[in-house]
Amino acid sequence: MYSIVIAFGIASLMLCFGMFVRAKIPFFRHMLMPASVIGGMLGFIVMNVIFTRVNISGVSISDYSNIVDVFFVMSFISIGLTGGKKKKKSKDKEAENIKAAQTENVTGNKKKKKKSSGAVRGAMGMALIWCILYAVQPLIGIGVTAITGKALGMDSMYGILIPFAFCQGPGQASTYGRLFEYTYGYQNAEMVALTYAVIGFVVAFGIGVPVAKYGLKKGIAKNKSKINVSVERGYYTPEEQREPLGRSTFHSANIETFAAHFAIMGVTYLLALGLAAVVKLIPGLGPTFAAMLFMWGMFAAYIVRWIMEKLHISYLINNAFQSRITGFFSDYLVVSSFMAIQVGVIGKWIVPIVIAGIIDAIATFLISLYFGERLGSDHDFERVLGVFGTSTGTTPSGLSLVRMVDPKLQTSTGAELGVMNMGMLFSTPTMLFITFAGLNYISLPVACAGMFATIFIYLILLKVFGVWRKPTFTLIKGHISDGTDNDGQEEFLKGYLHDVDINSIHDIESLVGNSLQ
Repeated sequence: MYSIVIAFGIASLMLCFGMFVRAKIPFFRHMLMPASVIGGMLGFIVMNVIFTRVNISGVSISDYSNIVDVFFVMSFISIGLTGGKKKKKSKDKEAENIKAAQTENVTGNKKKKKKSSGAVRGAMGMALIWCILYAVQPLIGIGVTAITGKALGMDSMYGILIPFAFCQGPGQASTYGRLFEYTYGYQNAEMVALTYAVIGFVVAFGIGVPVAKYGLKKGIAKNKSKINVSVERGYYTPEEQREPLGRSTFHSANIETFAAHFAIMGVTYLLALGLAAVVKLIPGLGPTFAAMLFMWGMFAAYIVRWIMEKLHISYLINNAFQSRITGFFSDYLVVSSFMAIQVGVIGKWIVPIVIAGIIDAIATFLISLYFGERLGSDHDFERVLGVFGTSTGTTPSGLSLVRMVDPKLQTSTGAELGVMNMGMLFSTPTMLFITFAGLNYISLPVACAGMFATIFIYLILLKVFGVWRKPTFTLIKGHISDGTDNDGQEEFLKGYLHDVDINSIHDIESLVGNSLQ
């Protein structure tokens, strides 16, 4: 246990180094590389160069795998505890309608009906692109590892782990990698999956940032503003305006709000362990689903939140503060993922892993660009950045790329990144094909055929939802049209965005923080 504390301290040191490097070294500052990624790369070097030769308080690379596993579950618990924005009461709405009617009668002018922004349709389009990538990435991974890894004794099944790493981040990579390793019997699967996740983060910013800067220079981005100095620097000066961290819900004479929130999360974690233990008793798929502790963590959080609402004490959880806690776990997840990779273990497979990662990265960008530029709006470029970042790192990675070209989130792209998680449920068949292949319920060729078939279904759905249109821009020509979002088309799930103020950065970050990524 002591080694875990030391490991956490070293990860914290790497984060501090990451912040310093981001602020002082022009290359990383201009690349807008997050401190967690920079610190993770430094930590990777430290763990594989120094800690392989020097034993410091028993710290090992496996400690960082454990940190990733626990923090991933805690991040989902934090997401589940964060409540949604309450809608106004019907009486208030009725009063507003009466007031609006009176205003119309006085002026004699009727307000023009606000045209639909197409935000939900755009979110659905981004979700379907993500679903396509979720099926394409394992197919490429399987093919590449089958060709390049066979001579090195690397099973092609390791390539099927890429979508968990690219499309869902290090937490999911660790969870499913551990599942493949300890339940399905694939040696070092967790380490391989985390390596894919690391490649994804490097790709997200290594490709995404230059493309974002090119879009600003070319005038493709809707907002022609330059990247803010504070964004490049990575911190605020005392004179600069910043968002509040949240409100205190407990008196400090009793307990600090920070401690209270973590206490509630700790109780929720125990409940999640209990739920997983019960599920594990189910014959067949019970152990597989029990291993997905993050899912039971979120479910347990919903239960705790529901109980608090019934007791009328849900106000004790401040949503803004809770979303910052989610960000805390995310940063440590990233840096620990880098530090959990042991070159000595996967060294013989590093070539096929890197090749598969690079090919998948290129394919992900090209597919994101092709379909993203055809979503039908004047901010399709922002959507391309969002879906690409989300499909190679995490949802916050996508939001970071969007904010490079849209710092005040004046487009609806930020909100769409949160809403798109509802459409990601269409990826369930792909996940089932991967799971059943790992369990040997179906053969790998059958799983590949199934995933290939889902791609055609997603392409049909793109047409059904009206988000596969003519290109609104190209990287060479720039803007071709302003898009057709305001065409009055009826939108699905329109009410989901009803109470979201897309001009509020804090609300957007809360919405994205509540994503299922």
